[in-house]
Amino acid sequence: MATSTGTISTSAGPLDVSTLVSQLMSAESQSQLTPLTTQASSYNTLISAYGNLKSALSSYQSAIKALTAASFSSQKSSVSNAGTGTSLTTDPFTADINTDASTKILAQKIQSDGVSSGTTFNAGDSIAIKVGTNSPTFVTLQANATLSGVRDAINASKAGVTASIVTDGNGDHLVLESNTGGTANTIKVTSNNTLSRFAYDPSSSTPSAMAQIQAPRDASQAASGSYNVSVSQLAQTQKLSSAGFAPGTTFDKGLLAIKTGTGSTTIIKPTTNTLQGVRDAINASDAGVSATIVSDGTNDHLVITAKNSGAANTIKITGTDNYAAFSFDPSGTLSSPNVTPGQPYSLTNGTLSLKVGDTTTAITLNDANNDGSISLSEVMASINAAGANVTASISNDGSNDHLVLTPTGSAATSAVSLTGTGDYTGLTMSGMGQLLKAQDAKLSIDGVTVTSASNQVENVISGVTLNLAKVTTSADNFTLNISNDTSGVTTAANSFVSAYNTLAKAITSMTQQTPSTTLGESTTSSPLASESSVQNIMTQLRSTLFSSVDGGNGISTLSDIGISFQKDGTLALDATKLSTAATNNFAGIANLFNATDPDTTNTTSSKNGIVTKLQSLLDGILSDSGIIASKTNGLQASLKINQDRQTAVQTRLSNLKDSYTNQFNQLNITLASMASTQSYLTQQLANLPKAS
Repeated sequence: MATSTGTISTSAGPLDVSTLVSQLMSAESQSQLTPLTTQASSYNTLISAYGNLKSALSSYQSAIKALTAASFSSQKSSVSNAGTGTSLTTDPFTADINTDASTKILAQKIQSDGVSSGTTFNAGDSIAIKVGTNSPTFVTLQANATLSGVRDAINASKAGVTASIVTDGNGDHLVLESNTGGTANTIKVTSNNTLSRFAYDPSSSTPSAMAQIQAPRDASQAASGSYNVSVSQLAQTQKLSSAGFAPGTTFDKGLLAIKTGTGSTTIIKPTTNTLQGVRDAINASDAGVSATIVSDGTNDHLVITAKNSGAANTIKITGTDNYAAFSFDPSGTLSSPNVTPGQPYSLTNGTLSLKVGDTTTAITLNDANNDGSISLSEVMASINAAGANVTASISNDGSNDHLVLTPTGSAATSAVSLTGTGDYTGLTMSGMGQLLKAQDAKLSIDGVTVTSASNQVENVISGVTLNLAKVTTSADNFTLNISNDTSGVTTAANSFVSAYNTLAKAITSMTQQTPSTTLGESTTSSPLASESSVQNIMTQLRSTLFSSVDGGNGISTLSDIGISFQKDGTLALDATKLSTAATNNFAGIANLFNATDPDTTNTTSSKNGIVTKLQSLLDGILSDSGIIASKTNGLQASLKINQDRQTAVQTRLSNLKDSYTNQFNQLNITLASMASTQSYLTQQLANLPKAS
């Protein structure tokens, strides 16, 4: 190792050490370091180029994934009116096609009978599960196991099903669901010994303790056609409004019980006794309603709305003490507490005051039979004679009578309260008014009457969800038309062609070679021009695009629908040929692009559509173990080796520079010393006496 620090001195002697060392190091660097830096530059260029290739392929992958089955099999709806009705300026309903569950693929699901808690299944017993045409998977218990252990063993075996356990009053049930939907992927189970109860073969005459709880179903589409639709009623959510309360009113005693539809009753005790506190307590509960406060400028009203529409989702509210003002019966009537049949009321001891909305009416009690007292029937008659837009009646629950008040006319939606004093205190009652009643939608489809709790009507026309907006009249004659969307297929096909052409042009740019026009100059090449990996990728893509697909009833290749390769390697679309194919065999086009083989392990199967195959191919190419990643990782490893070599060479060159500098500095000193000696000797010789 050189001991010099590499300091160069040019004043010590006649030599230009700096220039000499620089020239020598330049020659050394040219022979040792330059080839490595040139190689590193090449590696970096290729890594960047493969990054650009990956980006182009990823963009193509995204475009292909966007071309779903619906892209090539979309349907459209339109609404027409052949009647004489002119009152509706917009359609009374719209339709969503193939968005509900009725057309979606379903997997088979089977369930065992009830298994008692603590049941043990013996080690060594086995079960074989076969899904569709796949080979059976054998599962053998390695040790005694509970039902949970059986479930876990099945899931660990990757048998093509998912096992779970559900529990009810009959015990624990083992549930097996196929991981792949469709009628081709049914489950068959054979088993022995303690596991024999889980055997399932619907073709066998032997009774089975396993039963199908969900039938497999293939994906389907709404049937094209026309349907006559009339709407006689829209679904509504029930909405209630209280009487007006002066701002700052408090509710110091009592509680609320709210029941919506067939749900359970929710007991509510507000922590804050203001109207806002009542609202907040209702909204914080799980009572199936929402509450708001509406002010009329003078008083505040509590408005309660059911969360779900439909006649079954009525609201019943029972309030005690101060909260009685929020009571409501689904019938819309107000009923008094128990009254003993025949009970008389005093003519002079007490009064009745009826409040409907914000209007208060004092009830004049009339002794119609002049017996000196007022009967409940006379109370009823007096209220009806008051003209307060409330009809009074009497009901009997088998033991007691009840005074029943029903708001009518312009007050039909108003809150009603009856306040009694003296003898009439027992008739005091109050409740909320009904702004909107709970009701189902009612419609007719091709003469068949249909009701729906929601204005989104599903599962009536397969694959179609009707969105009701308005009521039709007898003069209307609306027709829903469902047809294949050939324009959607054209759009999807153009997107398919455009996506590939974008990729092809990008790769052409990355691999092109440009011959020089000047004699003697070499050809200019793009970074990936000589990369066999790129050619391999393009060969696989073209092979997939050229492949055929089974099950298309005459449409098996892209050329059948007008898509073909041009001389420059891009795709072209014959719009006329595509249109003809879409008109004659709409389903065949969807099959060509998006068919899926039930055997998901065979991604190149002729039962798979072109898009399905491309997705599998691109997933492989772009995966962490794919050709792009492998090539990039190899280049990065080579670059690391190159960088290590450069570091070693630079160390050697640095040491060599020190050595050269030391040697030339020493030589310079020697030469300087010799020059000094020569000068001294010359002077001495000159001073010698000359011979006479």
